[in-house]
Amino acid sequence: MNKSIFWVMLVGVVGLLSACSSGLEDTSQRYIENENKVIQYGKANNLTLTKEANSGTYYAVTTPNTSGRSPKETELVKVFYTYRKLDGTLLDSTTSVPLGFPYYTYNTILNIPVALLKEGEKGVFIFPETSQYTEPTILSIELISTRNETEQIGEFVQSKFAGLNVNSTSTGLQYVITKSNSTGELVKTGQTVTVTYTGKLLFPTKKRDSNGFYVYNEQFDAGSFSFVLGQGSTVAGFEESVSKLKVGDKGNFVFPSSLGYSKTGSLDNSTGAYTIPPYSPLNFEIEVTAVK
Repeated sequence: MNKSIFWVMLVGVVGLLSACSSGLEDTSQRYIENENKVIQYGKANNLTLTKEANSGTYYAVTTPNTSGRSPKETELVKVFYTYRKLDGTLLDSTTSVPLGFPYYTYNTILNIPVALLKEGEKGVFIFPETSQYTEPTILSIELISTRNETEQIGEFVQSKFAGLNVNSTSTGLQYVITKSNSTGELVKTGQTVTVTYTGKLLFPTKKRDSNGFYVYNEQFDAGSFSFVLGQGSTVAGFEESVSKLKVGDKGNFVFPSSLGYSKTGSLDNSTGAYTIPPYSPLNFEIEVTAVK
């Protein structure tokens, strides 16, 4: 069983370690009562539930696809889901846009169903308790797809660069020049280069807008800045991309996470959410406006 199963901090695993004796008894009794609620829910809804031994999660695969592909660690998985309490109270859900995230790269309750589903399958997963809720919660989920980085980039290039002259380098960078200035000055290592850019993931991520509402958006950054080319002040993929341009040129570039933020990603410490998830290929639209 995938070790991500251990990541759900059920009270029976984590909470008991710090509880006092009477607290242990209270927590244990509550957990037993919650399990009984889960079992009764399954019976009432004609669900044949299986208990996953390590996490204590009860689940049923409601739409099987035995020939489907199983996700591998770090692959981008896309899911639709609804998360609620047993009484139907909605806690979280996707909209018409699936949620994409790199499987088993950080702690999320979604790792549990992904570990137990194949591509194209749907399932119901019931947690007697989690670190956030001391009552049962239920996750209805569909695993739409799973793609490694090579596949993600290949599908992106095929879709976004269709019919265009695509250039490739030995590092894995792929790009098209969308605006060319034949008289522009070549960009050279050691020069201070000024660029405008837009940075995007290859898939939309769930985030809150300025009004606090959830939206799905690929873009993680945009703006302009100056830097000395060749001094490592930006990620390697960005520097290599800029080196392919002249002043006045504009290009669309895509590169693997090995040239970007690799296994660490980029974390927004103020929100605790990833601006760029680990193992994410990146797409940049870049225009060089000046060099000196």
